[in-house]
Amino acid sequence: MSATTPLGAVGKGLVAGAVGTAAMTAVQTAVAKARDQEDSTTPAEVAKRIIRGVLQRDVPEEKTELLNNVMHWGYGTSWGAVYGLVQGTVAGSAFKHGALFGAGVWSASLVQLPAMKLAPPVWEYPPAELALEVGYHVVYGLGAAAAYAALDR
Repeated sequence: MSATTPLGAVGKGLVAGAVGTAAMTAVQTAVAKARDQEDSTTPAEVAKRIIRGVLQRDVPEEKTELLNNVMHWGYGTSWGAVYGLVQGTVAGSAFKHGALFGAGVWSASLVQLPAMKLAPPVWEYPPAELALEVGYHVVYGLGAAAAYAALDR
């Protein structure tokens, strides 16, 4: 681990968050294709709620895909800043931290999305779906960890 300033750790974390998001997106897309499912539009629904609440504007349906991508990538990339600060200050394995971090980001969604009425509470999910969701987020965390470790050499 190199000596990194907090700002440097945030910068590396943002890049790592984008890489983790790319890894997670690739896995989610492959699974959705294998299951013949549509991609989730939950990120777009969160964005629509924010836009309605803050800007007092409705969002046209044709903007859903754009909002979905902006929100998904923005959320994953910005969480990377948090990962960067943690990894830049706490000794230990980047990959252990990455797996735990991904699970932590997933845990945050278990609070946020039901509170917004965009997802059922965790106890209403089938166990197989929970395993898949935590798996996506662990992939995100490991992707972020790999990118951060590469940038920190």
